[in-house]
Amino acid sequence: MRNLFDKAIYALILLSVAAIIAESFQEFNSKYGEYLNLFESVTYIAFLCEYVYRVIESVRQGSWRTYVFSFFGIVDLLAIVPFLLPFLITIDSRSIRVLRLVRLVSIFKIARHNKAVNTLISVVSSVIVEVGITLFTSFIAVVFTGILMFYAENESQPEVFSDMGQSIWWAVATLTTIGYGDIYPVTGMGKLIASSLAFIGIGLVAIPAGLISAAYVEEINKKKISKKQ
Repeated sequence: MRNLFDKAIYALILLSVAAIIAESFQEFNSKYGEYLNLFESVTYIAFLCEYVYRVIESVRQGSWRTYVFSFFGIVDLLAIVPFLLPFLITIDSRSIRVLRLVRLVSIFKIARHNKAVNTLISVVSSVIVEVGITLFTSFIAVVFTGILMFYAENESQPEVFSDMGQSIWWAVATLTTIGYGDIYPVTGMGKLIASSLAFIGIGLVAIPAGLISAAYVEEINKKKISKKQ
């Protein structure tokens, strides 16, 4: 019964995400908007029932705080806030439209019902410190080279590198090896900074990927060994 309940909620989450996407198509929304709104209400009621059910279950297990203040408990609560808030306070139509965006939080509910996502979360959690150090190093590299690039290019391209925000945006695009090409250096010093950051970026991007890949393989092997036992 519990497994069937989880599968039903999982399917409802996927349909809810599909409904959010469908609403963006004006022609479809004009024809079936009424049904989408009805489905939205049904979804909220189902999520509300799920939240109440899980709170009751946590109380039976000894502590409601274990669920209510957990990550998924907060996600479940946020998923039903747009439905509950209009009953509690008076809000205008603009606020309601903003609140409806909170429905996107339901996407995170998928993680509870999907083994692959749970495995990925477990893998990332095991290397979170190492990845965090890499991200912090990347942040320092972006800010530092962004500032350097501003001083190197501002005089030659005042309309492109107009402020440090623009140069930091360039640094982000370069470090991540995306390279949109909307901003690029023309001076010798700027090109030297860009080349240095590009080489640094290759390493910094590869480190988290390598860590997560290694941890993922290790997690999969652990599960295979536990199944054999």
